[in-house]
Amino acid sequence: MKQSLLFVLALAAFQAAAQDGVTERSMRIGLFRGRTTTQVLAMPARANCKVMADGVAKGELKPTDGLRIEVAGKQLTARSLSMSFTAKRIELVPVAGHGAIRLKAGNKNEVEREYPGRIEASVSGADLMLVNKVPLEAYTAGVVSAEAGKAHHQEYYKLQAVSCRTYALTNQRKHIADGFELCDGVHCQVYHGRNRNDSIRMAVESTRSLVIVDSEIKLIHATFHSNCGGETMNAEDLWTKHQPYLRAVRDTFCVGGKHAVWERTFSRSEWLGYFNRRFGFAAADSAQQRMLLEFEPQCRSVYFGNGWPLFPLKEIREDLKLKSTHFAVLSEGDQVRLVGRGFGHAVGLCQEGAMAMARAGLSYTDILHHYYTSVHLVDLGTLDFFRDDADPFRAIGRGGAGPRNH
Repeated sequence: MKQSLLFVLALAAFQAAAQDGVTERSMRIGLFRGRTTTQVLAMPARANCKVMADGVAKGELKPTDGLRIEVAGKQLTARSLSMSFTAKRIELVPVAGHGAIRLKAGNKNEVEREYPGRIEASVSGADLMLVNKVPLEAYTAGVVSAEAGKAHHQEYYKLQAVSCRTYALTNQRKHIADGFELCDGVHCQVYHGRNRNDSIRMAVESTRSLVIVDSEIKLIHATFHSNCGGETMNAEDLWTKHQPYLRAVRDTFCVGGKHAVWERTFSRSEWLGYFNRRFGFAAADSAQQRMLLEFEPQCRSVYFGNGWPLFPLKEIREDLKLKSTHFAVLSEGDQVRLVGRGFGHAVGLCQEGAMAMARAGLSYTDILHHYYTSVHLVDLGTLDFFRDDADPFRAIGRGGAGPRNH
């Protein structure tokens, strides 16, 4: 009954939104995060862009010109062929809907990227802070392009579109204290600007505004990873908090994927020494050593060891920079060989499994429901229908783990 009501109201709200015309929401994305940037060359793409300095119009920049923006103390200096000024805040705004801004940060060897929407520049400490205010759908396409890559099935691109869109809205306060909403790296979602792939563009358009909600009609944490190695994990087994839609499921589709298996070799002394240094476990007798040198789990586990004490696999993976927590330990003379399965945190959507499911003919909705338990697809315009009050963001979560490989 609840599902039927959900569908009817979603359809009604979608039709009303289509008739009335709803202004698309935008996202504020921090660019070039995780690196020091003190200067950038900004150039319009396909159309002029308006240049604003501390809220005052300075003129228009042509595609044949570029504006070099640099940090100078607590201010910015900006120079082009047609203008020169200082300001605390600079905005570049395309004058046409199809316009974009090309950015080249740092030295001449840096890769140039093109961003839809507007660019805002200011000073943060001694660094240049760049923020891309971008329409949600253009941002979604850019994320799918960076996260999924080329030459995938259309159903997989649709799946990634709704997952990436949902993740963005669920975590849109993740960097609010930094002056933007999400960053452009794996801490949030990888975003390198404008999508240039027609298949991705069509997938985003065909799923426009669709997001994933749980049984309480709240946006889910749509986490994903590269390869689960044949079995995903419950959310609480990794991040302590139970999520009813992030349940462990079997996945036979990913076992032939590129990242399905891995190996890592340590010397016997390195391996035993790690447990001594990290956990204070000396492995004084043969039984204790055997516990560390012979380990073959039958399924995914939270802890390493066949005896006591138990060591958190999450910590071992992070300390030793392993591809996953799902591995066996084989002792071969003075060598200890780790034979592992999967790549990433293994919670939620398995990308390589989903790719194989799409190639096998499954729809993106079927794949979505395989990895996320008891969820619904709804249009953003319908969420207010399912809330007790008028707060447009009550259903949106606040924070959460990064989407992949953490």
